[in-house]
Amino acid sequence: MTLLEAALHAFLLFSAAGCAQLAAETPGAPGAQPATATVAPVKVDPQITTALIELIESKDRFRVDMSKAQGTPLGEIVSVGSPIGYELRNRFLNISIPLTEAVSRDKDPVFRDRLVNLARWDSNNETRSAALIALAGAHDPASLDVFREAVAHLDPAVRFGTLEALVAWGQPEKAKPILSAAMQNDSEPILRVYAAAGLARLGDPAGLSRLRAALDDPSWLVRAMAARYIGESGAGDDYKLLVSRLGRELSNDFVAAEYCIAAIKLFPKAAP
Repeated sequence: MTLLEAALHAFLLFSAAGCAQLAAETPGAPGAQPATATVAPVKVDPQITTALIELIESKDRFRVDMSKAQGTPLGEIVSVGSPIGYELRNRFLNISIPLTEAVSRDKDPVFRDRLVNLARWDSNNETRSAALIALAGAHDPASLDVFREAVAHLDPAVRFGTLEALVAWGQPEKAKPILSAAMQNDSEPILRVYAAAGLARLGDPAGLSRLRAALDDPSWLVRAMAARYIGESGAGDDYKLLVSRLGRELSNDFVAAEYCIAAIKLFPKAAP
């Protein structure tokens, strides 16, 4: 065992003790997966429905002029690099993002049709991705054709949103074949990794196998992503696999950091 591996082993022992204490204080069945947060549909005042439909129909009327944003609160949002900063930037630079959230909360069939139209036809691909994810929140099997179309879209942003939506869809047996095809055939290496991660999250062992193989990819980004997702869904033996690679990863510190994070997550599963 190298010095680095020994130090990591000691740190993991300490971390595991803390995790065990936290688990003892946290209600819930042992080994239970965290519940996926979903937005419950609500019935709304007809005035709100009318206003939303008008906004959707005229959503291209209002555009943000970024040339005038410097020195304004909007300019400050754009400059914020935190996760909430990115979220606010997307929300207030593109009116379709809040509109997508609004229609996803209403159980009126008219609004589902609007959401499907956003997911299939909107000219802004970030909006389409957000609509696809919102559509998945309804867990409706009828969305299958929409996802099949979107996963073949030319824009990687739309395909990425589709893969995320498939995992959140709540229809694993319908989602797995689409994710498997993306894992095998998508033209973007990082999307192939993300599709493998989605399969692993849904309990398909083929996803984990592909993630393990991706640890040998020449792209450091692919290796880093694979390590991250192995940490989320891997088994006890994957802890040893990741630790064994620590000393070999000399070309990129991002990858080494992901190995460490994933190993910390998997250490409680590793055999003593």
